[in-house]
This record gives sequence, C-alpha cells and structure tokens, in this order.
Amino acid sequence: MRRENSELECFALGLVWQLGPCSPYEVRRHMQDSPSTQWSASAGAIYPLMKRLERLGLLCASAARTGNRRRQEYRITAKGVAALRAWIGPPLAKEAVTVAYDPLRSRARFLAALTAEKQREWIEAARAALDEVEQRVRAWQEQHGQRIGPLSRAMTRSGELDVESRRRWVGEVGDAIRRGD
Repeated sequence: MRRENSELECFALGLVWQLGPCSPYEVRRHMQDSPSTQWSASAGAIYPLMKRLERLGLLCASAARTGNRRRQEYRITAKGVAALRAWIGPPLAKEAVTVAYDPLRSRARFLAALTAEKQREWIEAARAALDEVEQRVRAWQEQHGQRIGPLSRAMTRSGELDVESRRRWVGEVGDAIRRGD
C-alpha cells in the first residue's frame, strides 16, 4: 500500500527543490523567516523530516563543508520531483482548497467568554498583531524574493490580501461587539 506524503513533507521537498542543495538548518531558517506559522520549523520537526524523506528516496544527502563545519546537504531526487509535482497537482487535493488555517478566528469564536472591556482590548490587540504580520510579509519578500524567483511577488500578494481581509473581518467583529450582537 502506497503511503501518502504529508503536506509538510511535500512543502519541505518544494523548499529543497526551490533553494537547491541545502541543509536542514537552511530549510528551518527559511520556514522560521516566513510570516506563516502553519508548520513547525523546530529542529525536532525538520531534522527527522529530512532523514525520513531521504529514507523514502525523495531526497539524497551528501556531506558538505561550510568553513570548519561539516553538514548534511540535501538534494531532491527524480522520485522527489515526481512526488512534489503530484502534490502540486492537478488534480488539487481536497485539503489544498479549504478555509485557511487561522488561529485568530478560532480564538474569536469564544470572545463571549471575555468581559466587554477585554473584548475591546482583544480587537485592538488583533489589529496590532495584523500590522506586525503585514510588516513580516513585506520583510519576507525583501529578504527572499530574489532567491525564490518570479512567483515570489504573487506569493507575497497572497499574504497581503490575507492580512487585508483579516483586518476587515476584525473590524466587523469589533462592530458586532459594539452593537452587542
């Protein structure tokens, strides 16, 4: 029975394909720099993930040196490229097109558990946090845009539109709180 690759596995394959030969540390750093918190970029998640992808024949590793430091450097294999292309689609997997992961929305669902004052504070905190995310989206584009290639601006635009829609939504939640809905 063929095992399906996880979203994180395929995303990591894509990063290795896009970045070229790289270490697990470089994959981690790239994910940590992202304004998205969708996946864990912890060493405990990424290093075993890269080893697993190697065992599956999707990546191949070789020893490399950076100054005096030795490291494992990974390249995507032909089997890995095939898995990446299958994940990208078409066809698009059902889980690829859904309502976006949004922990802010999950918390807002239970705002009635807070006092009216704390609800208003939550709205202001959400607005400030979205301002910070918008700055991180722009900083990511400045830092990584050239390396990623011609589609990086479109990816950044997706992040900008997401922040914009979430900002409008937070405003609507604030209006509902003020009206007592």
